Amino acid sequence: MEQWLSSSEALEVKKMELEIESHFISEAHTELNNNIEHSIEDDKKEKEILCKRKTMLMGELEKLLALVKQKEKEIAENDSDLKAVEHKINNVVSGFKEIQSTIDVKYDKLQSVLAQVKLETETLSQKKDEIDNFLVQEEGMGAKLKEFARVSEEEAKGYTEIVKLRRSLMSSILNSGEDKLRLANNEEKLSGDVKLFQQEVSAARASLQELSSRKSSIQQDIASFKQRIIFIDKRVPELEAEKKVATAARNFKEAARIASEAKSLCVEKENIQMEMDTATSNLEKLEEETKGTFDKLQESEGMISLKEKELAMARYQKLLLTAATARAEKAAAQEMGDVEEANLLLAEAEAADCEAERIRSTYNFKAEDISNLRKDLVSMDLVSILDKKQLEKLAGSSSV
Repeated sequence: MEQWLSSSEALEVKKMELEIESHFISEAHTELNNNIEHSIEDDKKEKEILCKRKTMLMGELEKLLALVKQKEKEIAENDSDLKAVEHKINNVVSGFKEIQSTIDVKYDKLQSVLAQVKLETETLSQKKDEIDNFLVQEEGMGAKLKEFARVSEEEAKGYTEIVKLRRSLMSSILNSGEDKLRLANNEEKLSGDVKLFQQEVSAARASLQELSSRKSSIQQDIASFKQRIIFIDKRVPELEAEKKVATAARNFKEAARIASEAKSLCVEKENIQMEMDTATSNLEKLEEETKGTFDKLQESEGMISLKEKELAMARYQKLLLTAATARAEKAAAQEMGDVEEANLLLAEAEAADCEAERIRSTYNFKAEDISNLRKDLVSMDLVSILDKKQLEKLAGSSSV
């Protein structure tokens, strides 16, 4: 029973140790999970952004593929019609060859049976009338075929012009997307530059404070040294006078002590003078370093102002592009009858214009600062549904 109790107690102790160890492991596991989640949080956000961009690009690709398939189908139908016309023309030509061959055979027979020519003249005359009528009919059909070919050629030219217009407009759309991406990258770079210069300004100000503190300390030391030198310069003549009095009184011990004190003060003055010269040199170096740090501070502050203006210009241009894109998408939504989407896009464009105007008034930007920015944009959805006249009108009104 005692062994059993001892074993039970040992097991209880072991159980408590294992529970404590399990608790520590659980806390470490929780901390590890939190660290992992924190480490991949930005990557998850970037993954979500890339997934959304992939979805958008796949949607645009599907629309373009659908448009290409439609045009391929139309071209195939046109090729089929063209082959049918060519087949018909070949049949007509073949018919002519057969008729010519028949005439040749009959002509040979007529040569061999010249006696029967007169009897068959009337029949041949009737046959000739039939052939003439047939030729007239074939000439009319040939004219119709030529007209059909001309109409087909004009339609093909029209389709070619439509494809060129759509390619030109889509190129403008892609260029505006590239401009927006370029401005976003430039904005990110300029923002990093501003933060970097702000860090340099903070470091320079901290350095100026430290240099100022050191300069004040050195100036206090120099003032203290000067006061001590003034005291020594005043005390040494007094000691010389006391030494003469002691010598006259034949108090040589006192005279020796006074001489020793005067000598000690002179040595101290030399040491203080050396320390003061060193402090003065250090003060001059500090002043030069302070001037250099102050110049660097002013330069960094000037660069911050310049970079902030460049950053504002990049944001201003990106906002104008965003507003123009939203208005183009709004026009497409109105064309397709989606009023709710059009209202949302209008609100987005107005918000972007409002923020852009705030930036423009803050930094006093001029119209010539954004002369190379695309302002009249079109929607890819709108380009894919418009006919030739509408596309020509859209291309004429835009900056393509």
